[in-house]
Amino acid sequence: MAGDVLRTFFAVELGDAARRAAGDLARRLADEPGGDAVRWVRPEAYHVTLRFLGPTPRDRIADLVAAVRRETAGVPAFELRLGALGGLPNQRRPRVVVVDVEPRERLAELAAAVERGVVAAGFAPEARAFNGHLTLGRVDGRRAPLLGGSCEAAPFRVDSFALFRSESGAQYTPLERIALGVASP
Repeated sequence: MAGDVLRTFFAVELGDAARRAAGDLARRLADEPGGDAVRWVRPEAYHVTLRFLGPTPRDRIADLVAAVRRETAGVPAFELRLGALGGLPNQRRPRVVVVDVEPRERLAELAAAVERGVVAAGFAPEARAFNGHLTLGRVDGRRAPLLGGSCEAAPFRVDSFALFRSESGAQYTPLERIALGVASP
């Protein structure tokens, strides 16, 4: 039954100043030549994905969250900042307009702990290497705006992350928040 399966992912939410700065950058890019070739993400939906799960049986969510909470209990809170503007798979012919997130090592450490928890909960390991970034928009096949520079915003503290439900129209609802630096019971 479709109601028994949710489309889920773990992600870090942006701080307010970073969200505003990224939104301002996206609006500027949208006004440049090629900006109409991008489906821009709404700022309220900005996040940094740690692990995409996709279809997740509702009855496995409690065990999934518990396993991820155990694996991330030793990860301390840290600060992130938005970095260089770029494109994936490359800047010359991007399919996705992104902003790097720094320091990559701290974010990768958290993503690795999340991955260990996901696998411990019985989900298949992620086949792709982790590449932390903020997605600003998806290019619809035409020429995208020229990408360069960076997103100037104050660093933001990451003291938690969440398991999100993804619904139609890029609506993301947090199902469970997991605090960092908190020993699991």
